[in-house]
Amino acid sequence: MSKVNSIFERIESITNAESQCEFVSVLKSVIMNENQCLSQENFLLLKSFLQKMFDSIDELAAEIKKVDTILISVKNQKLLRTCFQLITSIGISSSLITGLGISLSKRSITASKLPRFLLAGEQKYEILMNCTDFFTRSYSVPVLKNIIITLHLSDYLASLIQLAFAPLKKPGTYDNFVMTEEKYNKLCADRQKYVKMYNHLTTNCFQPILMKELLVLQSCTDPAPPVFVKRVIVKEMSQRLLASGGLLSLIRCFIESYDIDTGFEWRKIDMICRIIAAKHGTCTESDYLINICSQLKQILCLNNIHYLATAVACVLSLNEKYPKSEPVESLVKEIFQAFDYDCLLTSYNLPGTIIYSPQEVEYKINILHACVCTTRLNWPISLLIPNLYLMFLIGVKCTKNEDLKIKIKDILLKSLEKIDREKLCEKVKFFLFGKGFYKSPGIIAEEYEAGVVIKYLALTEIHSKDEALLYFLHLFKATTDEELILNIFKVSLNVLTELSVKRQMKGNKDILLTEDDPEVILDDIDQQYAVVLKLLSEISTSSKIISSLKKNPLMVMDFVQHVILNENVESNSDCVTVALILLNITLSNCNKSTDFQRRFSNLVPILRKMCESDSNMDSILCQEAISLITSGNPKKRDSPCERAITDIFDELLPVKAHGIIELTKLIDNKDAETISKKHYIFCIFQEQLRDSDSYLYLAAINGLAALCTLCTEDVLHMLCKEFLQISNQGALETKDSQDKIAELRMKIGDIIVKVTKRLGEMAAVHKTILLNTMLCACRDEDPLIRTSALSNLAEISLVLHYKIGSIIYEVGIL
Repeated sequence: MSKVNSIFERIESITNAESQCEFVSVLKSVIMNENQCLSQENFLLLKSFLQKMFDSIDELAAEIKKVDTILISVKNQKLLRTCFQLITSIGISSSLITGLGISLSKRSITASKLPRFLLAGEQKYEILMNCTDFFTRSYSVPVLKNIIITLHLSDYLASLIQLAFAPLKKPGTYDNFVMTEEKYNKLCADRQKYVKMYNHLTTNCFQPILMKELLVLQSCTDPAPPVFVKRVIVKEMSQRLLASGGLLSLIRCFIESYDIDTGFEWRKIDMICRIIAAKHGTCTESDYLINICSQLKQILCLNNIHYLATAVACVLSLNEKYPKSEPVESLVKEIFQAFDYDCLLTSYNLPGTIIYSPQEVEYKINILHACVCTTRLNWPISLLIPNLYLMFLIGVKCTKNEDLKIKIKDILLKSLEKIDREKLCEKVKFFLFGKGFYKSPGIIAEEYEAGVVIKYLALTEIHSKDEALLYFLHLFKATTDEELILNIFKVSLNVLTELSVKRQMKGNKDILLTEDDPEVILDDIDQQYAVVLKLLSEISTSSKIISSLKKNPLMVMDFVQHVILNENVESNSDCVTVALILLNITLSNCNKSTDFQRRFSNLVPILRKMCESDSNMDSILCQEAISLITSGNPKKRDSPCERAITDIFDELLPVKAHGIIELTKLIDNKDAETISKKHYIFCIFQEQLRDSDSYLYLAAINGLAALCTLCTEDVLHMLCKEFLQISNQGALETKDSQDKIAELRMKIGDIIVKVTKRLGEMAAVHKTILLNTMLCACRDEDPLIRTSALSNLAEISLVLHYKIGSIIYEVGIL
């Protein structure tokens, strides 16, 4: 170790400015004789200075090879880097051909302060050879190799390229230069030596770093590299790219300079795509594409988001440039037909066959996710459409793997955003109703502990419409694309219209029930009809749908007019109710004009006839619609009613509760606009009863109570139902939850009594439901509920002046 220390002391003395007598004198001469070639005397001094560093570092390398456990301190490593920097700046940079290599002055502040050394041709060759030989010797020592690779690999490559591939002049006499036969033969022999050094370096160097430095040398500007340099680098890059793992090395040389926290550098990915899209090497185009596609398959197996994104981007670029190539078509098919239902159905015919294991499902979804949600290329939606149905089935079944659920959701939403209305309608039908291959071979998704598998079955199971509807609603709520939200809404209306027509065409069939068949089994059309109604009831309350209807209320008029003008209202009452609600929303938000009268005047006779129907709900809606159509008053904008309704659909709970309370106050104050929308508001309050928050729940109950004089029958039925059935909403887990439900029920009971008192004499019309509700509650298991029900029964009897008829016997039994 003492010898190593003495070597470093010697190196330090050589590089010390005070002891650099030879180098300092050369610098003075260069400064004084600017733009003049270095004299032979100064050149010998410069060589002597460099040789001292070569000898000292060579001696150090010999000691390190003898004892490989020698540790180099940080101070000494810095000293070695200074030596290599001086060698590169003095010996290599000043000897390279113009345009070859990167000036060290651009990479080091110290080097930029050194004057430029002008050398004669033979001087350049001699000093470049000495420096290159020194780099080659040092490359075999790990400590020195690390300095070369991290700081001076481009300089080392540039010197080897010049010595091995620079064109030589043939023997002869030239201006100020004579090429003798002997000198030419020596240069050729030296060239062979440096070709071997170059090949050894390019073969054994870490490939991503090598490719990076080659690209850096090729991309130099001001001035550009010589033609022979470009030719050598292009040839070498082609060989490196086509070698095993070459494409991965190319990707790594570009993208490993950043990590996942900084995101994707799309310019680099785009550059990689352009590089591989151009044929390289002397092989045929077919062989080149086979090689590249094979490497891409290997990269797609790696679990790295950056590699996947880049590989998929490369596949899309190849598909765009070589759409007819068999290897490219095969790779595209492998990626983009992974979940093609029809394609998989024809490829498998053994019942119970596992088509994709959980690992394969996740692997293929990762690739598609990299394509759809990571790359910024214009990927063709036509490639993704066949995969959507099976991916939807996987999404329905996937409940345990959160990361996979998010990726499937992202793929489905991104794909649905790109497809047109016709394709969207087809996909929505498939998602909600299935492909209809019942009692025939099919493919299903099943979830196990290990994950979701894709399985082939001889007989397809019935499509679970309820599960499909829940998952589709999950997708709908997750999307933020306004156009997709509106398209789903319009598609749902169109599907409901189609199903209404089919229900009319099949006619009404009498269903005879026996004691053994207590339930009516709906056929497939009726089931689909019920699913779409549920879907519309959910998405219609979306704040984005409501705001869109306010901006463009006439977008639903085709559906409304079709249902009201062409449908049999008695056989499609649910569909008619939906149409009437949308009609009222449209009428309350559109401008009254000549076009308005033309569009809606033909509905008035039918609406008047529908007012006579037995359906109280439809009758109220029709009366409101007629009032809005015939009214000449301009629409009120930003009214208190509109603001309150907007607040109810806000995501923040306090804002939502404030909207319910404000709407209740408007009803109590007899606000004209609020009263005109009483049924719509009743539906809003009814929807809020589903909220688990007790504050919102009671606010909605109070709102319903305020509506009692406007929609008496509907309000009383709803309040009585909530009073009796709130305890059945879920399993009771704790004593606190039981007490909470009992408290809510007692408050609802008090509100029913208040409604009854408000009705006064009119309460006698509804005495049956009022008395039956309280009598049922008097037999409740909870003693508090029984006590409250008895008290409420007495209050209601008082309002009815004790005209309770034969029910008095029931009271006596209690």
